[in-house]
Amino acid sequence: MKFQPVRTAWPAPFAEGLASPWIGSLLMNLPIALALLDSSGRIISGNDAMQATAGTGWRPGMRPEAMVVGDDAGMLSRAVADVLAGGEPQVLRLALAERPDEVRDINVMSTPSGYGASALVVMRDIREQIRLEAQVAAVTRLQAVGQLAGGVAHDFNNLLTAILGHAEQLLERFPGPGPDSGPDSSPEHDAVAEILHNGKRGANLVAQLLAFARQQPQNRQLLCIRELVQGLRPLLVKLLGPAIELDITAAPGLFFVRADPGQLEQVIVNLAVNARDAMEGNGRLVINIADVLRRDVAGLGHAMMPAIDFVSIDVSDTGSGIPPDIAAKIFEPFFTTKPLGQGTGLGLSTVYGIVKQSDGYIFAKPGPGGRGTTFSLYLPGRPQPAAVVADRAVVEVPPEPIAAGRRVLLVEDEPSVRAVFARGLERKGCVVTTAGDAMVALAILRDGQVFDVLVSDVMMPGIDGVELAFEAARMWPQMGIVLMSGYAELPRHREADARGIRFLAKPFALAELVAAIATAQPLKG
Repeated sequence: MKFQPVRTAWPAPFAEGLASPWIGSLLMNLPIALALLDSSGRIISGNDAMQATAGTGWRPGMRPEAMVVGDDAGMLSRAVADVLAGGEPQVLRLALAERPDEVRDINVMSTPSGYGASALVVMRDIREQIRLEAQVAAVTRLQAVGQLAGGVAHDFNNLLTAILGHAEQLLERFPGPGPDSGPDSSPEHDAVAEILHNGKRGANLVAQLLAFARQQPQNRQLLCIRELVQGLRPLLVKLLGPAIELDITAAPGLFFVRADPGQLEQVIVNLAVNARDAMEGNGRLVINIADVLRRDVAGLGHAMMPAIDFVSIDVSDTGSGIPPDIAAKIFEPFFTTKPLGQGTGLGLSTVYGIVKQSDGYIFAKPGPGGRGTTFSLYLPGRPQPAAVVADRAVVEVPPEPIAAGRRVLLVEDEPSVRAVFARGLERKGCVVTTAGDAMVALAILRDGQVFDVLVSDVMMPGIDGVELAFEAARMWPQMGIVLMSGYAELPRHREADARGIRFLAKPFALAELVAAIATAQPLKG
């Protein structure tokens, strides 16, 4: 059977000059944009893809540099001239004249003699490649921001620890109103109280920063989701802005949830920010929390949800809503409807991951009256602690543990933090010996001094606090261990947790350190 070539738009002289008549048809129908140049650098012809790429300005006889923006034309002209002069093939990434926001990879190469052309120009559509590169860059930036935030938080937490510690000790010297000091507080008391208040605000800001930046195992706790969301109100008001009304409704319920409070806060904040952007800074955000009893689960219409008790969180906005054609994609990583540079596309995928990791479910649907969007979260309900169910007002607070008389080896490389802790512990009756790093601490231990508790920072020059704790436990197995750090968690945290190391995340109050020292236990194993 004789092959019949498809009719093409290539000029007859060119087709006749090809080694095989069907090559012209093949080139014509390729999805890659191709154009042939004569010896003067002008276009002889191009396939359909090239004509579509060039747009309305396309015509045989034009120069290829006319298809790119003026700033790039010189580069393409020089590349064509070099190839026609016998130079190596060249690859350029240039912007199109008719669509300056789009770039193409443009290959310029010579053609074998006898093919009716002197050079070949190939334009490759790289929009998908650029999109993927932008996604990788966004993830890289996110990782870099996380690492930066963790490092900044460590240093800032050390500063806050010293500031808050000194402020607490000063507050003891300048007591407020009371039976012994009279009805009025001194100006010094008010000033120190303001320092303490703003220091705690700084600590909260660092904690919020870490909630977004860190990647850590879940620290699940039995918690009241109603109290958690109400505690976020000041932050949400600030994030939403003055033109968006925030309404949180949470009727008393029967159930708690078991989840990581920091991650649940991140879920609520992400959904609120997403709603704010959808409302373009003006509208109403409603967060409704309610119990869903197991008998009512089937009525929700979600077949994959088991018939168990849930706590539901509905986050509803009055924004533009989600178009049906993208509704199935909103939880995909990197999917975003925001302009380039204004969103990573990770917000809702992060929300989805946290909810699923917490054994929950999340769905999106049109908001009340078909306006805006409602995100519905369902987390398994857990019975409330007995003391809470019985009477929240009469829960007994255990007495503060007493650390007086305990011999403490305090290891901290930051002088201001070391000084404030040493002075504070001595005022509480502890016998304190200090060391600036792990090597000094080990030398003290090898000298035979006996201590009840080792309190050490984690990140120090040379040996870190975890390794110091393990070495100290080998030397003195009965000594209690307390570690502290400006980072959110311990390195080798699983091993440290398994061996019962008590960990305090800076900044913390002196009372927390005293309680940790009073209850510190020797390492297990």
